[in-house]
Amino acid sequence: MIKRVAFISVCAICMVIIFYEGYLLYRNMTSEQVSDIPGDSGIKSGSNTIIIARAKDSMNQGELLDASKAELVEVPAELVPKGAITSFTKLSNMRLKQKIAEKEFLNDMDLMPETTAYEDGDRLIEHNFAEGAVPAAVAVGSVIDIKLFVKGGEDPVIISKVVVVSRSNNLLSFYMNRKEQEFLKEAATEGTLFSVLYLDDSQLASEVTYVPSFDMGKE
Repeated sequence: MIKRVAFISVCAICMVIIFYEGYLLYRNMTSEQVSDIPGDSGIKSGSNTIIIARAKDSMNQGELLDASKAELVEVPAELVPKGAITSFTKLSNMRLKQKIAEKEFLNDMDLMPETTAYEDGDRLIEHNFAEGAVPAAVAVGSVIDIKLFVKGGEDPVIISKVVVVSRSNNLLSFYMNRKEQEFLKEAATEGTLFSVLYLDDSQLASEVTYVPSFDMGKE
């Protein structure tokens, strides 16, 4: 009886030691933490993995990026795509060229400078479109053309390839230069304005075909 108890005790101790050693090994493998410090290259010295950025949630074309909208994850080096973002600092002052799905990896080719949405001399302009004149898919960051509806004729393009800065129902805001502001104001007196959505930022801008009834002179 004593021998049986001693044997069981020894086995139990051995099992505890085995589990403990396994736990230490697992802890060793997972103890390295990803650094969120801006400027961190994301590359672990002596390892075969690289830390790269991916989207936390789905994001729209033209959306302004920052570290709060991304997360760093560890990926085997051989699976890291060319141009992958390895630091939060690369997202600073950047916008998306196209829509990004949740958990999709971010790439240099997906980014454009924030200033793409505006130029020197631009001002923030709002316009309240008629019901049904703005596609439901248009959101903050979307790139659109603004056109004038002409019954029985071709609808002229008033503003070409402008980024939507904000949307509240049919009230949209944009950055526009003086000429675009005047075109928008003039065309709004002539009829109904509506928007057309670009599929992605790589598409060529439409030609502005609207001709105002006033003479702005040389720009």
